[in-house]
Amino acid sequence: MKKIIAPIILSTLLFSTFVLINNQKEVKVGEAAAPANYYSSITTSMKGDTLKVALYNIIKGHTKRSYDNLENDMKITDRDYKLSPAGTDEEDPYMYLLYADYNGNTSTAKRWGTSLGGFNTDGDEVWNKEHIWAKSNGFNTKSLPAYSDLHHLRASDWKCNNIRSNNPFAVVATHSSSTAVDDWTQKRKTDNYSSGGVFEPRDSDKGDVARALFYMATRYYNGDGSGGTSLSLTNGTDSSGGKWGYLDTLLAWHEADPVDEFEAHRNDLVYSVQNNRNPYIDHPEYARSVFKNEPFVEPDTLTNLTYTGTPTKTVYKEGETFNSTGLTVTATFTKKDSSTYTTNVTEYISWSPSPLTKNTTSVTGSYSSGNVTKYIQVNGITVSALDSIRISGNPNKSIYEEGDTFVSTGLSVFATYGQEEIDVTSTAIWDETPLVKGQTSVNVTYGGLNATYTGILVKEKALATKSIVFTDSSSDGSSTLNVSTINGKMSSGSDIASVTSAANIFAGKTGLKFSSGSKSGSITITFKQATQVTKLVVSAKKYNTDSTTVTVSTNVTSSVTFTPTSDLAEYEITVNNTVSTFTISSPSGQRFYLKSIDVVSGSGGSTDSITEWGVSYLHIGDSSFDGPGTGLCKSTDLYKYAKVALFNLNASETDTITKLQSDSKYSAEYNRYLAWAHANNDHAPLEEDYSYAHNANNFTFEEHNYSFIAIIIIVTSITSCLFFSVLIIKKHKK
Repeated sequence: MKKIIAPIILSTLLFSTFVLINNQKEVKVGEAAAPANYYSSITTSMKGDTLKVALYNIIKGHTKRSYDNLENDMKITDRDYKLSPAGTDEEDPYMYLLYADYNGNTSTAKRWGTSLGGFNTDGDEVWNKEHIWAKSNGFNTKSLPAYSDLHHLRASDWKCNNIRSNNPFAVVATHSSSTAVDDWTQKRKTDNYSSGGVFEPRDSDKGDVARALFYMATRYYNGDGSGGTSLSLTNGTDSSGGKWGYLDTLLAWHEADPVDEFEAHRNDLVYSVQNNRNPYIDHPEYARSVFKNEPFVEPDTLTNLTYTGTPTKTVYKEGETFNSTGLTVTATFTKKDSSTYTTNVTEYISWSPSPLTKNTTSVTGSYSSGNVTKYIQVNGITVSALDSIRISGNPNKSIYEEGDTFVSTGLSVFATYGQEEIDVTSTAIWDETPLVKGQTSVNVTYGGLNATYTGILVKEKALATKSIVFTDSSSDGSSTLNVSTINGKMSSGSDIASVTSAANIFAGKTGLKFSSGSKSGSITITFKQATQVTKLVVSAKKYNTDSTTVTVSTNVTSSVTFTPTSDLAEYEITVNNTVSTFTISSPSGQRFYLKSIDVVSGSGGSTDSITEWGVSYLHIGDSSFDGPGTGLCKSTDLYKYAKVALFNLNASETDTITKLQSDSKYSAEYNRYLAWAHANNDHAPLEEDYSYAHNANNFTFEEHNYSFIAIIIIVTSITSCLFFSVLIIKKHKK
């Protein structure tokens, strides 16, 4: 008996330990609401700087985090706790990203592990850390507490983050496609705008941004005494030296986009990590009092959430989202005098799960006001299980350059639910990550399932060159040229860049003359937008007998020098980076002429012909292939790639087949292609218009009587079944 009881007791102890550990994990990443007396020192008589200082005294001295290890904190604070509830996905949770509208959906949301410092395993940034208060404006040193303060650091969509740069937040004058952040990442919509040196986030992020800035202007209003700049918010446009503009705009955003459930929950989690809170999330009413010197009134408290009616739609398929039509959701608020009132909040309810998952029978609606969140549950929902998805059709475009985005036009996506199949093309999500050289397939997702379309080709991006040319002067002048003169009269190519600073630059016989006997010369050139630069090609020559060392530096790479000769020549500067500015300079007494600067972008493939690119696919894995059935050359997929490349032709290359047959450079490859077709049982390896090529290459296929073979198979199968039945009957009789 003891042998039986002992394992039972041990198992019970282990199970209890497991439960305790999991409960501890729940507490660790769960809500950590403010203590009841956290704001006890604040009174309704406080306003303006008095209230700001009182709040500072509450939130100062927080636990400083290590910026380099901050992703691990963000795994907790910025996780999508609806997709990855506490206790699940501990190692790789789904993240909730600032500036992104693809949150909340397992088909599109990004996981923590796809960043880990800003880059995934393919070298493409997926999400990164956004300093809402730009670090360049007051604390551009990692040792300062503001640099790693989680209350203004958010996991964000990297593309929008890069485009925002360190610009202040304000309303972009015209919301047009030319000022919208491009639709680059999965399901990003063009509702983040950048223009005129300001960045406007999407409406649902505006309040989050404003409250983060309010916090920073309070927490670091005096620089924190640690060497950082004092931070402040103003109504001016100057956003430098610790000042941040457009205060009235931020206050309007704060009120138009109130605190939501995620923001309140994140405030709790940041508090559990660095031991201070954002008071403007806990008490939104403090904002106007601090920054507009207005007395504040304690807000009404959300005390209940109810609904009436029944949903019009109750039967769904997995992958769809809940439709609340037919429901009216009402929030109840309690005033300070204990009286109550109600208001319709139907359009502000967040529903989960989203998208709906199989076997779901109810959905949960949530609504937040201040730091209070209430929930409702709607039952009677039926969700059919999604069995599979498939892709049909052919894309209108199948050959790309690296960096392009896949275009799915021409393809349809179908979802299967049991015996029913429906077209989900309009809601399926294609991977819009920039294509890379050599890529041959692209993924689509719907309802948590993936499908792959194979048959695209991505070739190397051709080089693109734009030039900035400086005009000659009839003589070497003695007066210094300014930026305006250089841009207006001395240079062309301003469609891509302009000179933004100049020192000791003169009009010269061969463009611009740099330096003088006593002063060094330099110019800085700024691109109209950050540009991926492969190299800069500088055309220059030395002045008379001067021995000159010219320095070229960019904002992202170290300096490079060259020594001009007496003759005008080109000097290549390798960059291979995204550049916004670069500077060319020479020391005093070392004069030279600058004629032009070529800006070269792209990776520069020498093979740009679709024909050559397609034929190269015949070499994949086995360049010595001389017949069917060997190596990778028997792969159906590889064959398909070659076929796509050879026959998805540009109008200018309709003679490809003739070219392949007659050109000795390609004829062997073409015969190999036909043999490859045979190896893959493709009896029509060429498009119908090129059927004459069969005879030209003396290529024939064996004919098979498939009807006769089918009859043999059927007869053999019936005979086998009868024989097996007889054996079973005999065994039964025995």
